[in-house]
Amino acid sequence: MKHLKVASALLAAVMCVSMVMTPVTADETQAPAEAETAEVAEENDTEESEAVEDRAVEDEDSDEAADAVLAKGKCGKKVKWTLSKKGVLKITGKGAMKNYTGKISGKDLVTTAPWFKYAAKIKKVTISKKVTTVGNLAFFGCKNLTSVKLSKKTKSIGIGAFSMCVKLTGISIPKKVTSIGTGAFSGAGLKSLTLPNSVKSIGNYAFEECASLKSVKLPVSVKTIGDYAFEGCTSLETFNVSIASLTKIGVRAFAKCTSLKSFKIPLSVVELGGFAFEGCTALEEAYISAKLFAKSTGTFNGCDKLDSGKPTIYSYADPGEEGSEGNFGFKVVYPEVNGNGTVAITVINPAADKVVIPDVIVYKDVSYKVVRIDNLKYDLKYMKSLSIGNNVLTIADGAFSNCPELETVTGGYRLTTIGSKAFEKCPKLKVFSITSKSLKKIGAFAFSGDTALTTLQINKTTKLTKSGVKNSLKGSSVKTVKVKKSKVKKFKKIFKKKNSGKKVSVKK
Repeated sequence: MKHLKVASALLAAVMCVSMVMTPVTADETQAPAEAETAEVAEENDTEESEAVEDRAVEDEDSDEAADAVLAKGKCGKKVKWTLSKKGVLKITGKGAMKNYTGKISGKDLVTTAPWFKYAAKIKKVTISKKVTTVGNLAFFGCKNLTSVKLSKKTKSIGIGAFSMCVKLTGISIPKKVTSIGTGAFSGAGLKSLTLPNSVKSIGNYAFEECASLKSVKLPVSVKTIGDYAFEGCTSLETFNVSIASLTKIGVRAFAKCTSLKSFKIPLSVVELGGFAFEGCTALEEAYISAKLFAKSTGTFNGCDKLDSGKPTIYSYADPGEEGSEGNFGFKVVYPEVNGNGTVAITVINPAADKVVIPDVIVYKDVSYKVVRIDNLKYDLKYMKSLSIGNNVLTIADGAFSNCPELETVTGGYRLTTIGSKAFEKCPKLKVFSITSKSLKKIGAFAFSGDTALTTLQINKTTKLTKSGVKNSLKGSSVKTVKVKKSKVKKFKKIFKKKNSGKKVSVKK
């Protein structure tokens, strides 16, 4: 086999998993009698629908339906497989596929997958919608495989699952996939890769030597990129990654990506493996924090196009430093180190009529989370709508008082504190709808003088207490407070007139 190193790594990974625990699927574990009874009931309820589903998968193409069966069998407790003479491998049933093992035979890796002896004949794989995993080494070495349709319920793609599928040019990763195992796609012809928000980690060797892979877009959910994950992806030109989520890049993760021209290592990265970008001969622009660069080893060896052979070091702003971006002025609360940098909004363009507080602000090529809105320096005489960013925790006392045209306030997913008189004297304010689950305080006289505001919508919060709403509605025109259904009884007590300062009706 051409890539014996990969085969050895995959085998080691599979053996490691086997030593930690016996590779048994969730459906194969011993269950209590109650669980068995429930399972039988479920089977009775869904048997007919599953039969219809499996027939639909088997008959999805009239030519394939007429295709003779070459081989068939089981590949999980409730999962079956059928391979046609035309090279269509169908996985049907429900639950987890089996995990397979392998051994080195000469220069090749031989797996225990029941269809492995037919690997060269397999051209297409379809997995029915109730199959939840792709097993370790399941389709390893299917060198003529060009098309894969995964189940929408797939949660994980196992070790080496599609490794050395050299003709596989594309695959759609389902939205429920949370992990991609070691070497899952190493050596495949993938051209582009977009991962869903459910993926949290990319395993070692996951996309190693995918020579046709040109672009990768990682979602905010990805925290770690494993060792050798993209090594030798010689066509990789663009790699987009969230600036404040990734924490680890493994050893040689992007080594020998000879078409990669630019890479900004997020400041959230606290662990950088050795020689991560070694041999990236086209790399012209690279950003890294001074702290991370100082403790890294051989990170940019052989990156001859980098200016003076060195990357650009991110510059940190000092606490209290002021800046501006678009419609906003701000001051740095906490300097950007390891993805924790924060700013407070101090100025909003007084001419703006629609204001959207951003989640992050980029300052000196660094991203800062917007966590606070301070008492603003200028009155907002023309603002009609306000959308509060997802990272804002605090709205300061009087921050949006005296906004004569303000009609709607929405957002605030992480908002914990609304200050005293924060929205007082906003006579046209009609809609106030906050999505935060964590709102703990609404300050005194927060809506005083807001004659058009009759309903306060805080439908998701569970954290409010009596002290947190003391005099909060005093002087307001609020008549109804809408809260989470399970909290109606509790909030009726804390929003009593003697506490909140206004008689109101609390509803779901």
